[in-house]
Formats: sequence, C-alpha cells, structure tokens
Amino acid sequence: MDVTTKATTSIRARLLRILILALAVLLALLGIAAADQISAYRNASATADNARLEITLQGLVHELQKERGLTTGYVGGVRQFSAKLPTQRKATDAAREQLDVALKGREDSAAGSVRESLGRLDGLAGIRKDADDGSGVVKDTFDYFTNTITVLDRLDLGLEDVHDGKLRDAYQALQVLGNAKEFTGEERAIVLGSVRAGKFRGDDYSRFMEIRAGRLAALDAFPRSATAVQERRLNTALTTPDAERALAYESKAVHGTGKLKSSAIPPMAWWDSMTSTINGMRNVQITLGTDVENRAAQLESSAQRDLLLFLLLALATVVALGALALDCVRSVSSPLVELARQAREVAGSRLPQAVAAVQDGSSGAAP
Repeated sequence: MDVTTKATTSIRARLLRILILALAVLLALLGIAAADQISAYRNASATADNARLEITLQGLVHELQKERGLTTGYVGGVRQFSAKLPTQRKATDAAREQLDVALKGREDSAAGSVRESLGRLDGLAGIRKDADDGSGVVKDTFDYFTNTITVLDRLDLGLEDVHDGKLRDAYQALQVLGNAKEFTGEERAIVLGSVRAGKFRGDDYSRFMEIRAGRLAALDAFPRSATAVQERRLNTALTTPDAERALAYESKAVHGTGKLKSSAIPPMAWWDSMTSTINGMRNVQITLGTDVENRAAQLESSAQRDLLLFLLLALATVVALGALALDCVRSVSSPLVELARQAREVAGSRLPQAVAAVQDGSSGAAP
C-alpha cells in the first residue's frame, strides 16, 4: 500500500471515529431525555391510579361514617336503628370488598399504606358484637369509628405533591370537603349517642362544640381551592330543606349547654336530616372525585402522548444522523479516493521518465 492510499485510509478512519463519537454523545443525551419522559409518564400513570384509589377509599369512609352514626345511636338507646344496622353493615362490607379489588395486584407505597391502615377494621367485628349483645359503650364505639376513619382520611397517596396546579387544587378541595363531611358525621353520631340520655355524656358537649368549629372552618376553607362550579354545588347541598332543618337542630344542641331533649331533637328526625345533608355532601364529593380522576387521566394521556412523540422523534433523529454520517463519509472519502488514484496515475507516468533520466545520466558518465 503506497503512502497516498495510507493517508486516505487514515483520514477516512478518523472521520468515521468522529462521527461515531458524535452519534454516541447524541444517543446518550437522547437516553437521558427518554428516561425523563418515561419517569414523567410513570408518575402520571401512578397519579391516575392513586386518584382512583382515593375515590374508592372515600366510598368506604362514607359507609363507615353511616355505620358509626347508627351504631353509636343504637348503643346510646335509639332502638329504632336495629332495623337499619344489618343493611348498613352489608354496605360497609361491600365497600371494603371494592377497596380490596382496587388494591389487587398493586405493590406500590400508596397501596401498602392503605392495606396497613385497613388493619384497623379487624376490630369492627367486636364493635358490632358489643352493640348487638348490649355490652357496647357509647364513647368506645364513637372513638373506634372516628379514629379508624381519621387514619383512612389522612393517608398520603402522593396526590398532594403533584406538579399540576389544577389537579393539586382539585385534590385539596376534595380533602377539605372530606374533612367537613367527617366533622358533620361526627356531629350526627355524638348527638345520637347522648340524646336518649337527655344530655351529653361526660365531656361530649365540649367535644361536640370542637367538632362543630372544625366543620365550620373546613367549609370556610373550601372556596380557597375549589372552583366556582364546585363551590356552587356545595352551597346547593347545604341549603336544602333537610340541611336547614339539621342546622336548626344543631342550634338547639349548641344552646342547650349540654342538655339534649328528645322532644327538641327527635333522634330519627336528626338522623334523617343530617344523613340527607351528608349524602348531599357525598354527591359533591363524588363529582370532585370525578374531577380529580379526569384530570389525572388527562395528565396520564398527555404524558403517554409526549413519550410516544419523543420516541418517534428520537428514532427519526438517530436514523437521520446515521444517514448523514454515511453521506458525509462518502462525500469526503470519494474525493480522497479520486485524489489518490490521480496521484498514483501521475506517479506512474513519471516513473519511466525518471528511470530513463537516470539511465541516460549513467551512460554519459566518464569512464
């Protein structure tokens, strides 16, 4: 191999190494960007899954709230609830089964937190048994349900840390409404547990006032994160005839300074008006949950679309760069090959002349 050919081969090899290095750098950058896109998609998908889990969890909380009211009232002496308890217990158990279905196959941290908290429901059978055999205690019954519901309500499913403002606000509104609804349920139960006794038991009056203050604070906070439409829905639910009747009964409990008369607050009327109000809040909660789920689904769909477009763009970029590299090698190497060929031809044509010149010089030399 002559010098010209060696030089041409060396230039082509260097150029090819430079192009390969450039392609490797680009692939590395694309890999980093792809990892970010995949992470964004996974986060959006997890958010959508957790939003659906939150909605199912709130369904169980709602049924536990109803069972708390009926059971606490029954233990407190409202025997009319005996006909309602079996149906409500079935509803609670069905909501638990739905949550188990939602958790099936999930091994993430959010699902793990829910499973761990559901362990508190192991004590539900004992509470039911004590209510049925007459050994139940109002305070213990109320505290068991309330503490269990509080644990379930305070679970961190990762929805508070999302970057999307709309989803974060919708979830915050859902949480605030859930707090207001829980306080309303606690009011319903604590009055039912004492009304047959004619007065609040122990320190239940001060506790009732604290619960009421919590409900009012939660309702005041709701507009801060809710949309105008969501706020109107809640206002509608809280201004029905049943809701106004419940507030009238509540006012009697507040101004009774610890006294509760069945004539002033009939247990069944209190249950019906409060339950109707809470069910109205539940309807708003369901629409809020739908808003959260829809927004999370939009984010998941958008992240999936962005990931697909990115992968297609990355593939097209790699193909284009590869084609460009090959074209560049060809465009540079072809002239070099031609130049080498011409150099060989020139060298080949001059070589005989050079040999002849040497020979002529030798023949003309002095003996």
